[in-house]
Amino acid sequence: MTELRIQSDFPNHTFEDWRSLAETGLRGADLATLNSKTEDGVIRGPLFDAATRPDNHAPLSRSDAPLLSGRPWHICAPVVDRDTAFANEQLVADLKGGASAVRFMGQNWNRKADLKRCLEGVHVSLVPVIFEPGCSATAFAPSFDDLTDTPVTLGLDPLGDWPDVPKTWRAFTANAAAIHEAGGTDMLELAGFAATLAAAFKRHGPAVHDQMSALFAVGTDAHLNIVKLRAARRLYAAIAGAYGIDAASLPIHAITSLRMMQSQDAWTNMLRTMSAGFGAVAGGADYITVRPFTETSAPQRRGNPTPFGYRIARNQQLLMMEESHIGQVRDVAYGSYFHERLTEDLAQLSWAKFQAIEADGGIETYLSNGSFEADCDAARQAREAEGAPVLGVTLHPSNDVPEPEVRG
Repeated sequence: MTELRIQSDFPNHTFEDWRSLAETGLRGADLATLNSKTEDGVIRGPLFDAATRPDNHAPLSRSDAPLLSGRPWHICAPVVDRDTAFANEQLVADLKGGASAVRFMGQNWNRKADLKRCLEGVHVSLVPVIFEPGCSATAFAPSFDDLTDTPVTLGLDPLGDWPDVPKTWRAFTANAAAIHEAGGTDMLELAGFAATLAAAFKRHGPAVHDQMSALFAVGTDAHLNIVKLRAARRLYAAIAGAYGIDAASLPIHAITSLRMMQSQDAWTNMLRTMSAGFGAVAGGADYITVRPFTETSAPQRRGNPTPFGYRIARNQQLLMMEESHIGQVRDVAYGSYFHERLTEDLAQLSWAKFQAIEADGGIETYLSNGSFEADCDAARQAREAEGAPVLGVTLHPSNDVPEPEVRG
């Protein structure tokens, strides 16, 4: 076979060569005008090269999620509807249609009978079951005998007591997504995550490693989603390493952001959830939940998703998994100067905030003394003041878009 030596056919250029051309094109403007910044002030551009890449960073490790059977991640079927008959029918359809895990969400699960009805026809020994932090079913799930041999993520607060659960379960979830939904930035989400981990290890010791998982929200910026999830694994490895757990990783659950969803021209939410889902996949999430495109928060919320909404959410992940094969590489962003530089910068910024939280008394003090609300309020106000365009709402709005169907 003929050897193709493409590299030798092109002249070598340096960063200074690029700088010279860029400054010429700017016609006297400062090169820094090409930079953009994240909400946390992390510089993202315009060009990164080998000199900006962090030193001595190996590819990030992933946790070995159970029952993947060759899949790169679990596609989670969200279970929300208070109508248990519909919820069961939709769950079975999701699992037959390509989902591989179950995610119970919300406050509609108040009796064992409801949970049992919803799981009828589901081979729970073959399907991981996840309870969202705060889900009402966590109160009685440990006594639900049908799940004894099932890989369960119970979603309990890591700062609470150690529960008596089967060995196939993970009891605790560090709920960073709640910080996002409260208005927090990526840095606040990661710092709160790290502070929660530190408190959990102090309270329970190294054994908590086998009981821990994390939940992150992913928004419209796919690149920042990648960076945030990569930074989360670095932070966890640093904290767990301090307790003698080497090369540690933990299961990361990602769910598409609720705060990004819009009720006006809700069809555009498909673009938002697709970008968010891509970032979760490329960022290395182990379990991914894509919200149906009609799901919005109160007071915008008009009703529950239809089977069509659930199918679109499921198929978005199937497109990435089975057609685009995005998850075939364990750390997609490894070797990308842009993503590695931003991972390092965001991790360092989050670590500094984490240390400040620890110095002021830890995560429980941070949550109770008003500091958390103040930080989230400041982030939300800065976001609103910036006034970024919202597709279908402030950018290209239309008054004659048909409303998507929802269930009552």
